[in-house]
Amino acid sequence: DCCMLHLISQPASLQLSTKNATSSHNFLKMPPRDNTYHYQHADSLQERAAVELESMRSSAGTSSALHPMPPACARLFRTLPGNDECIDCGARHPEWATVSYGALICLECSGRHRRLGVQTSTVRSIVMDHWSQEQVLGMLEGGNYQLAQFFARHDMEDMPDRRYKTKAARFYRENLEKHVRQVKGMGFYPGREATRRKPLKQCETV
Repeated sequence: DCCMLHLISQPASLQLSTKNATSSHNFLKMPPRDNTYHYQHADSLQERAAVELESMRSSAGTSSALHPMPPACARLFRTLPGNDECIDCGARHPEWATVSYGALICLECSGRHRRLGVQTSTVRSIVMDHWSQEQVLGMLEGGNYQLAQFFARHDMEDMPDRRYKTKAARFYRENLEKHVRQVKGMGFYPGREATRRKPLKQCETV
């Protein structure tokens, strides 16, 4: 299996702030037995998001069940570099997502992504649609800056529609999906920084 770790990980200066990382090692050591109690006593946004993800999995017994976007998870992935504007056109405060790439897009660009087809880009509204646990994890582990850097390395910055049909784009979304499965296998979500510290299997470059 491949992972995204050595392919698209961000510079340390642009990774999620340690303020939002695990501030309590003991808190994240074991999955919570009482999600309500742990949510109320969580010290950070990261911990609240982790409890929400655990609740998504335990409430229906499967990570593929659909739920409204958990508020702490949404707040957390909005803090990722580049997520304050659409990955394609730069419109501010995007409210839609291309789940396939873990990136945020605006309403207008969401229509273009829908026309690409779900095999290329799956679109969700952050507010109106329901999400699976894996889809939420993809948003937490992806991010607009990460995807933009990948496109820049492959000289695809000025081809916002065609770039999603390339072999490189397919490589990105397939490996993001594999990375998310590996992160899910870690159990209680330890946070973005921790998933990049784990000795996951290395990927081949494009």
